[in-house]
Amino acid sequence: MVRKLCIVSLLIVMSLCFVITGYAQVQTHGFVLARTILTNNNYTSRIERYGIKFSEKIDDEFNWVTEIYIHPQITAAAGRLYMETAYLDWNLKERLPWDFTVRIGRGRNDCYGQTPSYGRRRTSDYSLYSEAFTQLRVVGFQTFSNFGENIQLALAIINPYSCASRTLPDFAVGDNIPIPICDRDTESSTFNRIALSGRLGYKNDLFNVGGNLYMSDPKEGVVGAKSRFGLDGEVKLESGILAQAQATMAQTQIDTDGDGVLDDLDHMGGEVLVGWEPDKLGLYARYGMVSYDDKFQALNSIMLSAVYKIRPRIHLRLECLVDGEDTDDTKGWAEVDNNVLFFETLFAW
Repeated sequence: MVRKLCIVSLLIVMSLCFVITGYAQVQTHGFVLARTILTNNNYTSRIERYGIKFSEKIDDEFNWVTEIYIHPQITAAAGRLYMETAYLDWNLKERLPWDFTVRIGRGRNDCYGQTPSYGRRRTSDYSLYSEAFTQLRVVGFQTFSNFGENIQLALAIINPYSCASRTLPDFAVGDNIPIPICDRDTESSTFNRIALSGRLGYKNDLFNVGGNLYMSDPKEGVVGAKSRFGLDGEVKLESGILAQAQATMAQTQIDTDGDGVLDDLDHMGGEVLVGWEPDKLGLYARYGMVSYDDKFQALNSIMLSAVYKIRPRIHLRLECLVDGEDTDDTKGWAEVDNNVLFFETLFAW
């Protein structure tokens, strides 16, 4: 019943949007990810993700974007129909002495780190670092200021992060391992609290670097993120060689000893990516890790990815994930056979 309701609702929304397109400059785009996946003990071919996006530039001040993801391989309760984006941008540079935009609604947190949108993360699957710290979507107000040609300041007032595990690898087939602490979406804050997030950066034609801060008060007895401090940077040369790096030092209020008492846990994560993008080809290697002050099992991951953009809207990719785990027999920490190889076809319109 829930599945039928979701499908009917989606069809109604799509129909309304197509009708609107006839009367306004609403742009419609979409994509499909088809994957053939091989793990240590499983093989499958499936549609990994389907997305449909609507956007409109109303005038020089206002533009909006909405985007829906469908994950056919997971249940409705787990997020088969997923509202990826729904926001309004209010561009105020003609009203203020500097270039200033306010984003109202839901979307990726562009006020912390190198946001892992499709064009920025280079690999198709989310990295270990992104799953832990930057994969989530946020709801609230994000602001973006540009001072001169190079200085960028992004500040946000948003619902605080929820705290829950994800799996490594993401959307796994076969064996996987839970990532102990992951920042997750919060659609509505029921604890009378907010979060502040910000990034101060410098960007030119060669590089983009920034410092990041997240702060919130989960209140006593509530599991949640308290603080995040991070650094990020990207360098790209005219030859197509590029490098990215990110790191976060974090504090989360959580039950670290399993005794029902919440404590502040200091933990961290980081990643480095190198790549080469000659013309239609992209070759990438990424290493990432997360650790938890020896309270939870530390994890690491190597991602190797090659993409050939045979057409601007048709991409063929081969990607490999080699995942590792700290082992400790006394704590029950063991290695998991969770390496993955997949071939992916993306086509978009």
